[in-house]
Amino acid sequence: MSNQNQNIKEDKKNFFYKFLDYIKVRLISGIIILIPLLVTLYLLSFAFETLDGFFAPIFTQIFGRKILGVGFIVLLLLTFLLGTISRFAIVTKIIQWIESLILKTPLFGAIYNTTREVASSFQGGKNTGFTTPVTIEYPRSGVWTMGFLTRTIEFDEKGTHGIVYMPSTPVPSTGWVVLVPIEKINFLDLKADQAMKLIVAGGIASSGKLKFKSMNK
Repeated sequence: MSNQNQNIKEDKKNFFYKFLDYIKVRLISGIIILIPLLVTLYLLSFAFETLDGFFAPIFTQIFGRKILGVGFIVLLLLTFLLGTISRFAIVTKIIQWIESLILKTPLFGAIYNTTREVASSFQGGKNTGFTTPVTIEYPRSGVWTMGFLTRTIEFDEKGTHGIVYMPSTPVPSTGWVVLVPIEKINFLDLKADQAMKLIVAGGIASSGKLKFKSMNK
């Protein structure tokens, strides 16, 4: 009887520790997803409030009444202007210098780099790691998950594997990485920007048909 009680206590103890590990893993996963979202929301909110506080009185004086959404309108115009002048060499060098400072910052550098590459993939950027849309059977056989093959490696003695990044919907700058045998990776007949838009939109942007394409693996 004493041995049985001891086993029951051990089982309860193991269950308790497993439960704590489960909670810890889920909390860490939640934090990893939440931090980029909070940083993005904070920066957008800060930019909107700053621009609105500065330009709202000016627009009110010009038009004689308060105009709602001035900060948002100005933010859109500044974004468009930045995208336009970024084509000039001197502006490109300044942006690259600022980016180099951000990339050297712990945590924020990694978040910024991933976000930048994700954003570039919407334009079909060829200098990002998100240029090769693929699908793999994940998390189980018969269920297909879309991602991007970022590179191939020799994985110990297990042969050639592909590193596949699986973006989350609707925030593709968060996701997870899986190592998959290269022969189990299926390449999609789809452009990178189309694949990223499909993922972000939760499949709404789908053309209604997806095809594999043959590639030299």
